[in-house]
Amino acid sequence: MSSSGTTSGRQSMTVVVRMRGENEKERESRLPVIAKVVDEKVIVFDPKIPTSPEYHRGRKRSFRDMTKRINRNVFFAFDRVFDETTSNLEVFNYTTEAVVTDVLNGYNACGAYVSHINSIDADCRTDAFI
Repeated sequence: MSSSGTTSGRQSMTVVVRMRGENEKERESRLPVIAKVVDEKVIVFDPKIPTSPEYHRGRKRSFRDMTKRINRNVFFAFDRVFDETTSNLEVFNYTTEAVVTDVLNGYNACGAYVSHINSIDADCRTDAFI
């Protein structure tokens, strides 16, 4: 498996997400988190916020407060997820380095003009230029 997650060049697309850190204005506003990185492949949108149970007169309430919004806690999986601490170089190495190397070596370079020239062979020779 190459650094871009492809196996023997057969995979045509890799979906990668990079979470950016909060800017100063966002930190000051203290808005709730709407997306959180779970691991290298999963993000949770609208995560549940841990809360303590509500009590009334010493008894735990068994019903939900209808005035409070329920978090959806939806999980999405991607080929790779980068968190806020990931450097630009790490993202480049995973997503782009193999593509740039292949294009500079002449592989898959014919894809950019195939729609303009109908006489290109199906095997897409490497002597074609962008």
